[in-house]
Amino acid sequence: MNDERWTMNDEQRIMNRGHLDCTPSPTLPPGGGGKGWGGIRIPNSKGMTTIEVIVVMILIGIVAAVVIPRVDISLTSGTSVDGAAYIVASDIRYVQECAMADRVSKSITFTASQNFYAFPATIPSTSKLDPSGRLPSGVTTLDNLTITFNSLGEPTSIAPVAPYYVDVRVSAGGPPKTIRIWCFTGKVEIL
Repeated sequence: MNDERWTMNDEQRIMNRGHLDCTPSPTLPPGGGGKGWGGIRIPNSKGMTTIEVIVVMILIGIVAAVVIPRVDISLTSGTSVDGAAYIVASDIRYVQECAMADRVSKSITFTASQNFYAFPATIPSTSKLDPSGRLPSGVTTLDNLTITFNSLGEPTSIAPVAPYYVDVRVSAGGPPKTIRIWCFTGKVEIL
């Protein structure tokens, strides 16, 4: 059995993972020459040391500390306008649904340069569930417009743009957000 171990070449010894042979090979130079087991480091190993990882993290932190303050991120007005558009679209749909549920005409009125709009109470005045029709701070409507929905949910008393739709716009001094109400169907969408 000892004779068989000494006759195995280095490749067989590496391939034979079930049998760990710690005896030195007579054909390898001292230090192993890059092959074998026995704690010898393979020269092309992949990976990073802990110190390299820490240095990279410190460099990323320094770059972030320098770059982030120089980037002007103004999300507040754009976010407010987006939120206001969703509020207005929701309230328009609410008035439309109330008109269909009560089988009567219901209206919503927008006044230019105001941060509120009006629609009639649709539930008993003792309830605090009636929406207020207020826009977020700094956001105003850009149009004078009254939209009336009939009992079928169709907008009736509006002068449509290119006889298919009417737009309500909200803005916070920047680019406006448009809420479009389609004639005949009453579909409400945000552009």
